Amino acid sequence: MFSNTSILAARLAEEGGWADTAAVVDEQTGAIHRHREIHARVRELADEFLDRGIGPGDHVGFLVGDRPEWMPAFLAVHAVGAVPLVVNPDLAAPVHSRMLEILPTRFVISYRDDALHIEGRNSRIPAVPHGHRDGTTASRYYLYSSGTTGTPKTVAHTSADLRFFHEAVGGKNGLDIRATDTIVSLSQYYFTYGFNNQFVYPLFSGASVVLNRQRRNEETFVDSLHRYGATLAFSVPSALAKLADHIESSAVERPAALRAIVSAGEPLPDAVVDRLEDRWQVPVLNQIGSTEVGNAFCANGVTRRAAGTAGFVCPGYAVQLRSDSGHPLPMSGSEQKIGAVWVTGPTIPSHAVTVNGTEELLADGWLETKDFGYWADNGGLVVVGRTDDFVHAGGISMSAVEIESAIRSCAGVEDCAVLAPLVDGVSTLSALVVMNPSTGEPEESFAVLRAQLRRHLDPFRVPKLWTPVSEIPRTGSGKIMRHKLSSVLGNEKHGMVR
Repeated sequence: MFSNTSILAARLAEEGGWADTAAVVDEQTGAIHRHREIHARVRELADEFLDRGIGPGDHVGFLVGDRPEWMPAFLAVHAVGAVPLVVNPDLAAPVHSRMLEILPTRFVISYRDDALHIEGRNSRIPAVPHGHRDGTTASRYYLYSSGTTGTPKTVAHTSADLRFFHEAVGGKNGLDIRATDTIVSLSQYYFTYGFNNQFVYPLFSGASVVLNRQRRNEETFVDSLHRYGATLAFSVPSALAKLADHIESSAVERPAALRAIVSAGEPLPDAVVDRLEDRWQVPVLNQIGSTEVGNAFCANGVTRRAAGTAGFVCPGYAVQLRSDSGHPLPMSGSEQKIGAVWVTGPTIPSHAVTVNGTEELLADGWLETKDFGYWADNGGLVVVGRTDDFVHAGGISMSAVEIESAIRSCAGVEDCAVLAPLVDGVSTLSALVVMNPSTGEPEESFAVLRAQLRRHLDPFRVPKLWTPVSEIPRTGSGKIMRHKLSSVLGNEKHGMVR
């Protein structure tokens, strides 16, 4: 096993025959950077990093955005034996500092004035690198959780994990990614999902990735798919809902080369899948993963698909659904029993690091993902939400995700979130809704929505309090930031629709 990711990448390119094919396309300049050029740049940067004092074991804050410099700079950090901490460069400076203080960080690499910028930091010497459960000490990197709870957490993975990540999604039983593929990803490098889409899969397959420093909206996303002949599109459910609206309202034709759309980050509503597949006639493939696992642990592929689910269990992993008593639920049977999702596999580290210190991740070798789901008849995992995706109203616990999916399927709804605040001392199921401006007065629109929902949901699952909002707070990877919903509700004028 190669402990140096840069050596692994160069070897794969030579043996795979894609050293002279495109690796990265810069959407802002149109420049094409080939795999061989990437690896030559790695050697140059490694010498520069060594000259600047970056060496083995050093933690390096890595604040390089989605641009061609990201890949060679990341590989060069590994080439000198240092450990990149991959951070979103668009966050405010105080947030950067808070994140980088979780671990002892000696250097920060960012991008300023059209060049990489290296800055030293005052920090204690890094602790001895820790490995996975098998004791390996392969090249490490850290990714941060997307922050749906507002508590920063960073998780280590290694170069030994990367082949598992590619096999889980990009292998022959998955997307079957090849050197002829062109990838466009909404999620960016500093998220686990984007890290794999834009780095791991091209690394192991020779595919090219189209990068844009700016986060794409539905219009620029479609434009990228068309302009660069994208074959694979990676996005998140909330963005795919907006993409479906854009396709339908503007009669956007299917990109000619596109062979699949991939979704992750939160449960994908069936209505969004149906709209996209009906319009473009390409499969929309859902998956579920986590920062702790490092990628997907259940995923759908182009030939092996469990429709209406997050997919089959990925190679190398095992998944259990457990009851409240902790006992595994059967994968088949007459009843679809909802249980807590637990996963085990070779890429899950024993612990994470938070602002409050070390957090153990495993219990007897298994990770509790904080998701809930059930096994579908076709063998796929249906995810109904996370721990904080369940709301309690009137003494009843219910999935906010299921209610939100039903609301988003209604005409005129651009986005929504469900919560259960106290109203006059009573927990009340409430909906925050972003409506299309063309729908008219909110009160009238909400009355129509309630009437539609009553045909599909139990009466107690239909929100009683409806509030129009301009946007739903989401992380950069598209997940609802539920810890912020109450403050959004408190800042808006409430409208009760009975």
